[in-house]
Amino acid sequence: MSCPSTDFDNQSAFSKMMDGGIGYGTICLPAELPKYIIMIIFPPLYVILDQYKKGFPRFDKIIVSFILTSMFYFPGLLHALSIIECGAYSDPSVRAEKCSS
Repeated sequence: MSCPSTDFDNQSAFSKMMDGGIGYGTICLPAELPKYIIMIIFPPLYVILDQYKKGFPRFDKIIVSFILTSMFYFPGLLHALSIIECGAYSDPSVRAEKCSS
């Protein structure tokens, strides 16, 4: 991932602050950050979005996420974190091997 570079020499102080600080360069945020925020706020919504992206192959994960989140939030958060971990494997053969459950 690469961030666009900014020419700080020809900017005002306000523009420098808005573009990443005075002389510090740009701030590069991961593309997955909105999904992580959704997962922290309401884990079942992250599971729904993840299953929607995959075409709803495992509807039971959504139901399990709602049940676990209703049990004091943290079990549902751990379930959503396990889905993120399984989605991190880029090789489909490794993903099928590690995330079969």
